[in-house]
Amino acid sequence: MDPRRVYSTSVMHIRTFFREKAALFFTFFFPIMLMVLFGLIFQNSGNVNYTIPVQDHDNTNLSRNFTQMLGHVKGVTVEHIGSGENPATYMKDHDLNFLIVIDKGYQDSILARMTSDPGATFNLTIRYDPSDSSAQVKMQLVTAVVQYMNKGLSNATDTIIPESVVSNNFSYIEFFIPGLIGLTVMTSAVFGSIADENEYKQKGIIRKLSTTPITRSEWIFSTMIYQLFLAAISTLLILVVGYIAFGAVMLLNIFSPIIVVATAFAFSGLGMLVGRLAKDAQSSAALANVITFPMMFLSGSFFPMEQMPSFLQTFAKVLPLYYVNQGMRESMIFNNPAAAGFNALVIGVFAAVVFALGVYLTTWKQD
Repeated sequence: MDPRRVYSTSVMHIRTFFREKAALFFTFFFPIMLMVLFGLIFQNSGNVNYTIPVQDHDNTNLSRNFTQMLGHVKGVTVEHIGSGENPATYMKDHDLNFLIVIDKGYQDSILARMTSDPGATFNLTIRYDPSDSSAQVKMQLVTAVVQYMNKGLSNATDTIIPESVVSNNFSYIEFFIPGLIGLTVMTSAVFGSIADENEYKQKGIIRKLSTTPITRSEWIFSTMIYQLFLAAISTLLILVVGYIAFGAVMLLNIFSPIIVVATAFAFSGLGMLVGRLAKDAQSSAALANVITFPMMFLSGSFFPMEQMPSFLQTFAKVLPLYYVNQGMRESMIFNNPAAAGFNALVIGVFAAVVFALGVYLTTWKQD
């Protein structure tokens, strides 16, 4: 792969893009308008709410006191599960990522600790998915409540008042910004790649490439570099306007740019692959919509995944944008390097597969 040819072709793509005023608007300014619109609509709607299912086998005053205390935490709604349900089966059937089981003898253990046995412990069984960001938030909330109870039982004065980390750390607009970044990079890369591929085919440019020294890998990689350039500008604009307009402060670490890079590469490559099927401008736009619309509304870009039916949550986990949104929020909101790294790896592998398929399937003579 010749870096000079990759650079020259990337510059050609960028110069062509900046001549199109409509493309400039929809790539850079439309996401800003969308963010401002959603921010104004939902700025007073409160914070993201989390439902925590609880199965109480003890069914005593103290076990009910625990669930009531958990329910008083801002941003938390307690859902009571029947004691006859099998926890593993119930979680699977309802696609849950978190469930608390209060075992039999919970109250007896607490009373023993308060009277005859100061070393007695009371345990809660918590089933959760550690790779899910919302499950991690719920774990933090439950931990805060348990610490509060422990302090009270030990008669300590420095008790912890359980406050929702959702309330303290981020608002709806801050939840929305990482999803908007993923959505913007995806739509720009897919629509741009498919439209460019169709235009180059109609003008005969693709066919003429066979007479030039450029290779298939250089052509595809230069297109990915071009989409990455646009993604970087869009991301920066969204972060700056979000901070100026709404005071949204996002955590920035190494995983945020890694995910943006992987997303730009993955979806530009996907757009180029699918663009081979388009015969004209109308069919290319239809193909782009087929790819982007399901992911736009099913991958948690606009609202928490928990608000969707369980079967849609399951379907969403096969969509690449789901891992983009999860990874961006793990990085920019929850500061969870392990989970952010996992999601970045998923998108990176997807981008590598798409690139390899593009190199294998692209043939100048066929085009």
